[in-house]
Formats: sequence, C-alpha cells, structure tokens
Amino acid sequence: MKTRQLRQQVERILDDYPQRTVSVILQGDPAGLQEAIARAAREALQLRAVTQAADLLPPPAPERRLLAERPREARGESGPLAEVRRAGTAALQPMQEAAFLNNSRLARRSDERGRPRPLPLAGAAVMEMDRDDLAQLPTALPGALAVFPNRRIAVPPRLKAKQLPPEVARRSTHTWGLESCGALAAWGGFDARGQGVRVAVLDTGVEAEHPDLRGKVARFAEFDAKGRLVKEGVDQAWDADGHGTHVCGTVAGGNASGRWIGMAPEARLLVAKVLGRNGGTDEQILKGLEWAVANGADVVNLSLGGLSFEPGVLDTYTAAIVSARAAGVPVVAAIGNDGAQTTGSPGNDFFALAVGATDVHGRVAAFSGGRTQVVESSDAIELADLPLVYAKPDLSAPGVHIYSCMGKGKWEHLNGTSMATPHVAGAIALLLSRTGATRKGAALLELGGIERSEALVQLVLGSVRDLGENGQDHRYGYGGLDALAAYGNAVGLGYLPRP
Repeated sequence: MKTRQLRQQVERILDDYPQRTVSVILQGDPAGLQEAIARAAREALQLRAVTQAADLLPPPAPERRLLAERPREARGESGPLAEVRRAGTAALQPMQEAAFLNNSRLARRSDERGRPRPLPLAGAAVMEMDRDDLAQLPTALPGALAVFPNRRIAVPPRLKAKQLPPEVARRSTHTWGLESCGALAAWGGFDARGQGVRVAVLDTGVEAEHPDLRGKVARFAEFDAKGRLVKEGVDQAWDADGHGTHVCGTVAGGNASGRWIGMAPEARLLVAKVLGRNGGTDEQILKGLEWAVANGADVVNLSLGGLSFEPGVLDTYTAAIVSARAAGVPVVAAIGNDGAQTTGSPGNDFFALAVGATDVHGRVAAFSGGRTQVVESSDAIELADLPLVYAKPDLSAPGVHIYSCMGKGKWEHLNGTSMATPHVAGAIALLLSRTGATRKGAALLELGGIERSEALVQLVLGSVRDLGENGQDHRYGYGGLDALAAYGNAVGLGYLPRP
C-alpha cells in the first residue's frame, strides 16, 4: 500500500518538475504520527456534527487532570520535546542508512547536495535527487512514508490598504483589531499582556530596533534555502521585505506611534527568517519550525504558505505540526489570500490552526481563502475512516486595514490573512500570560505536551463569536476570534485562577 502511494507521489513530482534534478522531502514514520492522524480522522467526523462553537471548549481542568494517562511534564529535554526528538530521530535512521540514497548519482559527486539533510522534528530528510533515482524510490526505499517536492514559497504579498473606513480611522489610540478581539479588555480585566510568553514568528525577518519592537526580540535566526543556519543573534536581525516586522508588531508591538498595535505587548519574540526577497523553500520553513520549538516557543505564527488545491493527510507539514503540538506548541497559520475555494499550505493542514481574515464590520474579506477539504485516499488513515472531510479555516480574525510597524521605523495599514494570523497567536499568548495571579497553580500553565496545545486550541475555538453560517463554514471557520471570551472561559473551566 505504501509503495503504491509513493509511486503516485513520485509520478506527480516528475510531472510537475521537469528539471533533471529535483529537491524532495522524504517523510519517515515517527512514532505516534499515524496514531495522531487516525485519531484526527475520527475527530473530523465528530466535528461535522458540532453546531455551536461552545461545544469545542475543553473539559473542566480537574477532569482533564483525571483523564491524563501520565504525569504532566515541563517542556524541555526530559519532557515532551525530548520524546518528539527521539521519535523523529528514529524515523530518520532508515533513510540515513539507506544504501540507495548514499549510492545515488548526486551522492557519488561527494558534495553535500547528495546527502540527505535531516529534519528531526518532522522525522524527514531533504535531498536533491536525479530524476532516474527518484523514479526508483518507491521500490528502493519502501520504508519511506511519503515523498513531497521541496517547493518554493513566495513572500506573501503586501496588500496595502487604500482609503480607511471611518470606523478604522477614528481609533487613534489603538487598532480596531485589538478592540474587536477583546485584547484591550483582557489587559484591563485580567492583567494578561503576554508576560513570560515566547511567540515564534517565521517570516521575512524583523527590524528588531523598530521603536515598537525594541527589546522584544529574544532570539533571531536566519536559514538559507537548504535549511542551513547562516545567522543567529538579535544583533544580526533584519527584514528582507517588511512583512515579518508588520506581523511581529501585531503580536507584541507597543504604542510608540501613539497607537497600541500588539495583542500581547509584553510577550517576547523568537524570529526565524525563513523567507528572503525571492521567497523560500519548504525546507527553510520546516527548519525554522524546528528551531522555534527547540528554543522554547509557546506558540508558532506562520503568516506564509503556498497555494494548494489538494488536501493531504499526510502532507508536507503534517508530521512537523503534529510533533510541535505533541511538544505543547500550537501552530497558527494563514489560510491564504487567493479567495473562496482556495487554501494555502500549511494553513490547510488538518493539524494547523488556520486563520481567515475579516474587516472592521465583521465581514469576511474577499481575498480570504477557505474551502471544504475531502481526503478520499491516504495510507495514513484506515479505510473505514475515509473519506476524511474537514473545513478550513478554523476561525477568522481582523485582517483588513491592520495598522502595524514596518521597516525603517515606519507604520502602515496592510490587508491579508497574514495580518489576521498574529491576532490569534497573540490571543494564545494572552492565555499563557504569567501574571502575578497565574505564576503559580494555573492548570493551563502546568499542562505539558499535547494536553497543553489541545487545551489552548479548544479554548480559542470554543470562544469565538459565531459569524456566517451556523457552526463552521469555509469562510469564517467557527467564527471570529474573541480573546476576552477565551480568557473568561479558561477561568470558568478552572484552567486559570480568578482575578
């Protein structure tokens, strides 16, 4: 069965990429991956019956503790992250030892282009393969779970806002998104401002000395097209486009312009530059995700992606996102800017928390992507659980006329699902804020691994304001982000203490 799927994937890559040498991602089989996918297939069937978002809220914290099969562990080398790394390394081993890969034409050239480049978080490896070698892959390497093209990913377009609606322009002390999402109320009601939280932003980089971001970038790393770390350190930070700086501002920016712009202004940023002026590769993004999780990210923001019309479970980012969530780190991703009936990868991955864009009136933006995904065949899913049907995005957030910082110490209004996504990542940072009241005894902060990431996703989705059709639809998701309601539900369910 796996051989047949591999053959189909190889044939598609050979059809789509006519060049002699093709860069591919070879996916191994990390422990727990197929179990997670099988569980997701069963959950997707249950979710289709959900008629109101509140049904998605997690069980009360005491019940979650009783249901836990093992003690909660702090993230770190002895906790879930170490387990994820061990599983990924084990999945890589068969590929690293495969004589077929080591004897390929490119490998015999004795330079690094012929050796698989490991992606331990995903249990995958990347290498450039000759077309003839790639054609032999299904029979020569049957232990591989899947093979994907290492695509080029374009820099998300900077969709500049034109004339501002009066409802946007009149908010001179804060952005309309902070008010609409309830962030301002969460600051005042719960003193939740992202204290002690690390938000990873994988993008075009960051202008760390921007007045609204100065002192907020905790770490910076730059990766090249082959996933190699080429720069590291906040003093090396730069932005190739301005897009990443704008996203960082919506996560954690202050009010240097006289207007509050960031959802969690006391959060710290881990910025991985994975896109240059000409874009980047899937490998770069996966390396950035790996770096973010290893460096203690609490949530990852992916305001990027490539247009994709075909759902996949397993897909290019599935294993990495599953592993990140197993380590307690939810991955928030933009659904894309190509309009209705389109999605972008990785936002369309079942395990990503995908975000669409709305305007100041609560209407979905025309450019915002979304569609119902139908997976009719997959070697990773039991036949009885097929077809797997799920809708994306999962929720929507402010993404039109979003004011945030840009390069050269400036500010600008931009449109895009890229602008909506950091509102959601910032809302998760608010839930994880280590305030005076929550530093000790907060169940949400004590949770580890998959329990932690699932609770965060459930609190965010279960607290949305229903927009569009009743329940989930492929334009608004389950509804519009409400950070204040999410925090209130976390308190009511015992995940956070009462103020």
